[in-house]
Amino acid sequence: MTVTNASSRTWELLGRGGSAANEHAAIRPTKYNGLADPHGAEELGRGLAEGIRALAPAAIVIWEDPEDVALGLIVGRELSLPVIRAYDADGLVGHSAGLPAAPRVVLVADAIRDGRVVRAAQALAEQQGGALIGTAVLIETPSLRESGAAAGTVIALVQSADDADGAA
Repeated sequence: MTVTNASSRTWELLGRGGSAANEHAAIRPTKYNGLADPHGAEELGRGLAEGIRALAPAAIVIWEDPEDVALGLIVGRELSLPVIRAYDADGLVGHSAGLPAAPRVVLVADAIRDGRVVRAAQALAEQQGGALIGTAVLIETPSLRESGAAAGTVIALVQSADDADGAA
């Protein structure tokens, strides 16, 4: 697991997107909204992209949350990779077009609040003959830690000290 040494700038950007109070508070991550602060989302997305680059993925996968679209788009653009939106289709994992054959994918989200998202991304990649090689998040949470090896290499800008992620 890679958790960067979060600077006061990272905490400021997370706060501007509505996600975290400050580096001294236990984080109970609320949904980060990059649309509220496009410049901050750019900076955070570039930080995630740099962490992901060494994994050499073939595609970026985001879950169905609209707020993660902006973050995924920034990461995909920085790495020149397609961004695939995965979603729950009546209990089955569906995805938008563009997933390459046998893909090495990285799941990108602001935070993982439900381990089922990691398992769904893993199943999606495996269904196509590939693998979920990593999960990149702004805030690393207990739900992500509990996902264990299924998440692949974890890249996080900030580590949550909170033991209860909350819903979503």
